[in-house]
Amino acid sequence: MNLMRTVWSLALSASLCITAAAGCKKSDSHDHAPAAAHQSEGLPASAVTVWTEKSELFMEYEPPVVGREGKFAAHLTALPGFKAVTEGEMVLTLRMADGTTLTSRANAPASPGIFRALIRPTKPGKCALSLAVSGAQVRDEIDAGACEVFPDEKAALAASGEEEEAGGIAFTKEQQWKTEFATLAVGERELQSSVQANAEVVPVAGKEAKLTAPATGRVALASPAPIVGMPVQAGQVLAVVSARLTGGADRATLDAEVQAARAELEAARSQHERAERLFKEQAVPERQVEEAKARVAVASARLGAAQGRLEQYSSGASGSAGSRQNAFQVRAPFAGTLVVASATTGESVEEGKLLFTVIDMERVWLQARVFEPDIPRVEGAKSAWFTVEGYEEPFEVNQSTGRLVTVGRVIDPQSRTVPVIFELANPGGRLRIGQYAKVYVATGAALRALAIPESAILDEGGKPVAYVQVEGERFERRALALGPRSLGWVGVREGLRAGERVVTRGAYEVKLTAASGAIPQHGHVH
Repeated sequence: MNLMRTVWSLALSASLCITAAAGCKKSDSHDHAPAAAHQSEGLPASAVTVWTEKSELFMEYEPPVVGREGKFAAHLTALPGFKAVTEGEMVLTLRMADGTTLTSRANAPASPGIFRALIRPTKPGKCALSLAVSGAQVRDEIDAGACEVFPDEKAALAASGEEEEAGGIAFTKEQQWKTEFATLAVGERELQSSVQANAEVVPVAGKEAKLTAPATGRVALASPAPIVGMPVQAGQVLAVVSARLTGGADRATLDAEVQAARAELEAARSQHERAERLFKEQAVPERQVEEAKARVAVASARLGAAQGRLEQYSSGASGSAGSRQNAFQVRAPFAGTLVVASATTGESVEEGKLLFTVIDMERVWLQARVFEPDIPRVEGAKSAWFTVEGYEEPFEVNQSTGRLVTVGRVIDPQSRTVPVIFELANPGGRLRIGQYAKVYVATGAALRALAIPESAILDEGGKPVAYVQVEGERFERRALALGPRSLGWVGVREGLRAGERVVTRGAYEVKLTAASGAIPQHGHVH
């Protein structure tokens, strides 16, 4: 079992004990000791904190004394959720050096997260404490460390006199359980130096299509009607635009044009017949016959055009989208997602008006703006990672998920930056076009260093700090010197040691508690 342990004890002065016995109220909200928590004034209290993979134990207890009933209060936190253990059974075992054991069982927590036990030792000597918890929420066996059974209270007080009072920031278990809270052991990770830049998610070049009205006319949407967010297939018909006539013609005018064209055709045919008859009689040259024949063809074409304009006008006025001459289908050029749908059935549109926008979002571009001095460092970059608001975990771009597309060759004269574009897969469409991101472009070789999550770092007056849990309810503020950042982790050059527990969620709440000036209250059994 991989664990960390912090043990400390604090001797209360006789005057404080007398004050507490007189009914002085505590400043925290613990469901602490019953009225008879202390069997004698001035007896010290000890605490032990142990972390395992499944749970955290913070246990306060009175030093074991022969013949004296010692009280133990075990605060149990289920990991990784860092919430109070609210059900189950706890067994506390005190094992003497000669192998004899004393046990105490709690069938349920006395209050959420707190199990109580009583043990009355029968002989002095070195001992060890262990605890087993069993329930649906957590099952764990915890080594609570070494202890000593004292022959009498005088010996216990003498031993406690060697301890120094521990300071720090008080943040009780009840406070931790009621907020979003988590800690993590500081350890080494592989980090890469990087260049930081602001970025935006944009469509891949050629994978965004803006579909406009192909002609001036009336729109009829396909069925089902296209809506924003709808997936579309390549070639799918989204709408039909029935082109309308230009020039402001109305039906009466078009009817008249048809009648005039028909009359012109009849006259041309009559002249053609007369010319042929005269030609047979050799009364006119052949040229006149050919001219009359040409006039028939022209008149016939004019009649066809007039009839077509009339039919086109009638079709546009009805707003239907059937198969007809001069009806233009608007199709999706590739599979993707409909992100703009601005047309409605029956709407009159001008040629070139935007009707739909389709984007293929299976892959997207991340366009970063890298400042001029950093350009040489990002040339040929193989990987990057970036964060987007709303997502706790960073996104990674590497050889298996994406690639570097280009590093711009022209510097923007205003921002003094160049575009650096990465392409990456977008499974499930988690990334949205237009989202802003903070990107870190990897540069140089990887190195191993102490590292903590970015969420553990607070900015206080422009300086990075973190809060360390030195024991169950006691914390310390640490100023940090930071190193490289990599995939949501930050290297720490100064301020932390390997194995220390740093607050990764709830650090701001610990900071507020520190600002309130609350003093850790220990030396009593909860």
